[in-house]
Amino acid sequence: MASEFSIWLLPAASDAAMLEGIVYELSSTLHSPVFTPHLTIQGDIALPKAELEDALSGLAARIVVQRWPVQQIECAQHVFRCLYLRFAEHTAFTELQHASRALTGTPDGLSPFPHVSLAYAVPQPRLEEIAQARRAAWVGRDILFDRLAIWRSSKDVAIADWACVAQFPLQVGSSA
Repeated sequence: MASEFSIWLLPAASDAAMLEGIVYELSSTLHSPVFTPHLTIQGDIALPKAELEDALSGLAARIVVQRWPVQQIECAQHVFRCLYLRFAEHTAFTELQHASRALTGTPDGLSPFPHVSLAYAVPQPRLEEIAQARRAAWVGRDILFDRLAIWRSSKDVAIADWACVAQFPLQVGSSA
């Protein structure tokens, strides 16, 4: 079976709209693709959709809505992390990754740390300038994550073809 799916933590509607606006603006500036802002738990998953849906339904029932402050805006030499919002490690992130790894049986595709990418572009010097210009507005700002989702997205699926397969609301309560 081909790697076809990813497990994402999605921002709540108001934060999602704001992040989508930034992704769209940067895609124009950097000539990069538009994508749905998300926090990857694990990508490149080669499991049947029904198995993922069953597992994520139960997992979402155990995780409360998360409110995480942005720790930093960073740049890296990786297309999918060329410019991103970085968060501190959180208990819920660790729990989600452990559950995902147990489900998939592999660490492959696990996100190296909690982050939301703002652009998918070839690394370039002006990315640091863009990050610097946005730091004051973003560092310390909370992002609310309220859903787990299965997306048809992987290294085997073109970004233009990424699509949401299923969403599972997290439980209402106080976040980690």
